Amino acid sequence: MTCPYCMTQNHPRAVKCAACGSWMVDYPPVRDWQRAREGKMIAGVCRGLANRFGLPVAALRFAFILSLVLGGWGLIVYVALWIAMPLAPRVELARSESPPPMPPQTPSTAPRSA
Repeated sequence: MTCPYCMTQNHPRAVKCAACGSWMVDYPPVRDWQRAREGKMIAGVCRGLANRFGLPVAALRFAFILSLVLGGWGLIVYVALWIAMPLAPRVELARSESPPPMPPQTPSTAPRSA
């Protein structure tokens, strides 16, 4: 897929250009306002904000740490977001109705009894 702005080639299913960062779809995808379950350090607030706004998580973490040092208001904002943002739902793998059949045991693979 070619970016309409910078004319670079991207992955066929890409929605954002890797070179210039512009959206390559009619509208930007809507992301949920949720705390992350994976990739979190404390409560998932920074990872959730990074996922929501498409920002680097390291920059958000640095901004919160900097705001803690320069006045402490970052702690208040972080705790407020921790309370206000819902936790992302668990993603579970689909399980089949019945377990796969077990291979027959041969004398060499059968468990030994003492």
